Amino acid sequence: MDSMKNYSTVKTHFETILIKHATSHCEITLNLEKVQITETYEDQYYIGFVGTSTSNEGFCRKCGQVLTRFKQYKTTYTTIARFNDKNVVLKLRKKMYHCPDCRSSTTERLIKQSGSNQKTDSFLASMIGCLKETVSYSAVARLYKVSVSNLIRHFDKTHLAETRVDRKAVRNISVDEVRFVKQRHSNYQFVIMDSDTKQVLDILKSRQSSDIQHYLRAHYQGILTFTQDLWRPYRTVALNLFQGVKVVADKFHVVRQFMWAFSRARISLAKAKNKRTCRFWKILTKTRQKLDDRGKIRLEQLLAEDPELRVLHEAKEMALSLFRCKDSESYLRLLPAFKAAIEQDGLEEFRKAYKSLVNWHEEIINMFELPYSNGSMERTNRTIKQSKNIAFGFTNLARATKLIQYRVN
Repeated sequence: MDSMKNYSTVKTHFETILIKHATSHCEITLNLEKVQITETYEDQYYIGFVGTSTSNEGFCRKCGQVLTRFKQYKTTYTTIARFNDKNVVLKLRKKMYHCPDCRSSTTERLIKQSGSNQKTDSFLASMIGCLKETVSYSAVARLYKVSVSNLIRHFDKTHLAETRVDRKAVRNISVDEVRFVKQRHSNYQFVIMDSDTKQVLDILKSRQSSDIQHYLRAHYQGILTFTQDLWRPYRTVALNLFQGVKVVADKFHVVRQFMWAFSRARISLAKAKNKRTCRFWKILTKTRQKLDDRGKIRLEQLLAEDPELRVLHEAKEMALSLFRCKDSESYLRLLPAFKAAIEQDGLEEFRKAYKSLVNWHEEIINMFELPYSNGSMERTNRTIKQSKNIAFGFTNLARATKLIQYRVN
């Protein structure tokens, strides 16, 4: 991009810098129908061709008839491709024809470019395609030697298949919140995803219940399942809006309640006994069956030194075994023994976590019976956060939503 810092357009660079680097041994050759290439230039950043039209007729852009009445020449500077990190530019002398019927002038189109763009459609498609990766607008703009505002303008104008969603056909949705676009009255946005196709459908400006309820009522009907984390307002909205909907609790958020309970209890126990267990927190936190032989030996040493820590660890393992069940019947069969164990040992932190199982009992049963979770939603949230961090934040929610849909869908 350093070569372009003093030149606002490709035309200026071509006529002031590139024109001084004529060559007869260019890396590529350009063959276009009805175009005669007369000169070739190449420098560190650009490959330039000078061409002249050889056609004898054109078509009126208004009435469509064949035109042969020549009016004048028009010179354009069009970026047509990239080759070896260099932009390929064509300086083309085109013919303008006059239509005697509708009295309009039409410039012939010898390369595929939309409207008055100074870039071909294929070049724009390649440039927009780079935004599928988790990169910033400025990185793509430097790569293609355009301004950031120019890239954003073309991205806004592009109609992308990934952003076309049929909300009326959606029957199963997953929802979550994410810090995406900072606004005056809301720092969190509400993300809606199709649980079946894993497409991002919408990102709302707020996670407030009134905003969510108003939007869902206007755009979604006949929702059968509503997958979410353990945030009560979302459940209330779903049950109020969709008759017969099954709310599904996400397994990750349910399991996390007990992992947090174990962590808080372990830290409290360590402080009370003035011991340091943070050094081995990974061994203590990871489920026993995923440890290798060396890890299991070290775990037994730690638990042998502290019987109270063993009680906490066994409660954590029982909680994890609950959610490894393949069906709700197995879960319900193991649940009373787990409750009795934490009551007998007086594990206060686990009692608090167990309340989540009581408050979300029906949703957890649905979790076992239905094949839906928020796993894809969490992956999308990761993409959202990476995109936001790389771009140092977004201010335009509509454009940011289009970008996320383009990358995820």
